[in-house]
Amino acid sequence: MIQEKQVRLGHIDFINCLPLAYGLRQGGFGQGLDIIAGTPSMLNQLIIEGQLDVSPVSSIVYANNSDKLLILPDVSISAHGFLQSILLVSKRPINELKGARVALTAKSATSQALLKIIMENAYQVAPEYFVSSATRQSEALTDAEAVLFIGDDALYTYHNQATDCYYYDMGQEWHKLTGQSMVYALWAVRKEFAAEKPELLRMVYERIAGAFAYGLKHLLPAATTLGSKVSFTTKQITTYLQLLNYRLTPDQQAALVTYYQLAYGLRLIEYVPSLNFANVGVMNKP
Repeated sequence: MIQEKQVRLGHIDFINCLPLAYGLRQGGFGQGLDIIAGTPSMLNQLIIEGQLDVSPVSSIVYANNSDKLLILPDVSISAHGFLQSILLVSKRPINELKGARVALTAKSATSQALLKIIMENAYQVAPEYFVSSATRQSEALTDAEAVLFIGDDALYTYHNQATDCYYYDMGQEWHKLTGQSMVYALWAVRKEFAAEKPELLRMVYERIAGAFAYGLKHLLPAATTLGSKVSFTTKQITTYLQLLNYRLTPDQQAALVTYYQLAYGLRLIEYVPSLNFANVGVMNKP
């Protein structure tokens, strides 16, 4: 049994992780785990600083820290195209953003790099990027020509579009560019934890996998638990979650390598990392 507080587990506090959250809470898979919820950028920082043992990380963060981290097999946040929750909102068509000021969300590093890859490779456009904490398009577009939102902010924007703006789904844009899925986040473990506590790691991995399976099996009741806490209907939530994939198949691993290769081509990362998986008793190699 996992004793209380033995494992510090990061958790993304967005709707895209609702199946996992529901499984951890309602399915009992979170018992004894010290669960720290936050934005992707917050969790990225905590696990790199050694304040978390296991956590979802932005895909590009693994590339920059593969010397410190191992990937948990067969779990990710991915999508094959359109996904609603990574959205570029622009005052003008995307191919007209050369030199324009483009605000980037402060909440995720992967989406920042994804936008830069798409702008350069699909549209040959080089805007002037800056990071913004704005969460609504009316606020962000006061001093920018376009803004990139992720997560619940993007989902809200998708369902509340203005008639005088252009909207670009980055998952759809990535699929148009590469024909592949996009892997937005991985679950990673610190190498020291994996080496020192392999049995505990295996148990945590089984908890995560079990919680996801439970939450996906109970998607409708999971969505209804949000109630008035969010600005979305139950149908909007379930439709969105069904666009996502939480596995990490060989095809998705290949897509992740493509992302790293294109990021390296723009010098967004220093090298293309190997996909090194933690040993949790599951064979899943690229």
